[in-house]
Formats: sequence, C-alpha cells, structure tokens
Amino acid sequence: MQTVKQGVDQVLVVFEQRDTPLKVRRVKLRQIAHQYFDFEDMSRSALGYHWRDLTPVQRASFVPLFATFIEDAYLSKLQEYVVRKVQEEAKTAKIAFIRENFDGADDAQVFSNIVVIDQKDPIQVNYLMHRRDNTWLIYDVTVDAISVIANYRNQFNRVMNSDGYDKLFEDLTAKRTQLEQEMDDPQGTASN
Repeated sequence: MQTVKQGVDQVLVVFEQRDTPLKVRRVKLRQIAHQYFDFEDMSRSALGYHWRDLTPVQRASFVPLFATFIEDAYLSKLQEYVVRKVQEEAKTAKIAFIRENFDGADDAQVFSNIVVIDQKDPIQVNYLMHRRDNTWLIYDVTVDAISVIANYRNQFNRVMNSDGYDKLFEDLTAKRTQLEQEMDDPQGTASN
C-alpha cells in the first residue's frame, strides 16, 4: 500500500505543477510509470497464450511498444483542459486506501476508492502487485472491477487470431503514433 501511495502522491505533485509545460509533465509521468509498473509482465499478460509463440526479438520489441502505448493512452487524457479540471476537482475528490491483501510473500492487491463529492458512488481502483527484486510493482489495475490488462488481452487476442502478430504490432504502432500526434497537437492545427 505504501508503494501505491508514494506513486499516487508523485503523480499528484506533477498535476499541481501548473507552470510546468505539459510535455515536461508527460516526461515526469512516464518516469513515474516506469518506476511503479512492471511493463514486461503487463505485456506478457496482455498477449496471453500468444506470448509463448513470440520470438525473443518480437518480445523485446513488443514490451517497449506496449509500455509506450499504455502511457500514451493515459497521458492523452492529460491535455491542459483535463489537467485543469483534475486540479479543480482534486479539491472535491479524496483518494482513500481501504486495505491490502497478500497472496503469499510476493503478491498483493491494494484496494482504494476515489470519492468525488458530486458523484453518488466512489470509483473503486485496485492495484494488483508483485514483488520483483525486492521491489513492489503494479502489473494490473482494475477500475470498478474491470481489468485494464484483461481488456487489452481481449482486443489483442482477436487481432492475433485473425491477422497475427505483425498486424497487432502494426496496429499498436499506428495507434501510439496517433495518440502522440493528438497530444502534441490537440486542436488539430497541424493538418490545417
């Protein structure tokens, strides 16, 4: 629980840096993500049984692509207007860490609620974690009981079964590029 709290606190500090350019905040948020998330395990889990069919080269190229995609997917939501909204609502939102459960010495789940004054029900955000090299890392997040990794596994499985790894890699690369362009030019002025 302490690890998750530290990570959340670091993210909130980045949100509060109103005078820091958005691109600089993105870099800081990426650094935080790499400190607290096990992207290799997340990649393996997102590909499910298809992982074992990948070559070592394919695995080595998929992990950083998936990590960057996940980062971009969530960072794309952090454009200036969203950051301002979060900063305004942060005064009315409270993050409560409810409990932690251990499954042996190296696996745990941290349960939290985000309570927003204007919403009736809290948002349940839970972190699935494991210990690697004596460091706790997040390998999945559930939001209102929906697993982020299971969601991607379902999508990736459909592509892998119908079109194979090369198509998945191509689609993921294209989506990551699109997200990056949207973050760099949220108004769409580059195409005008």
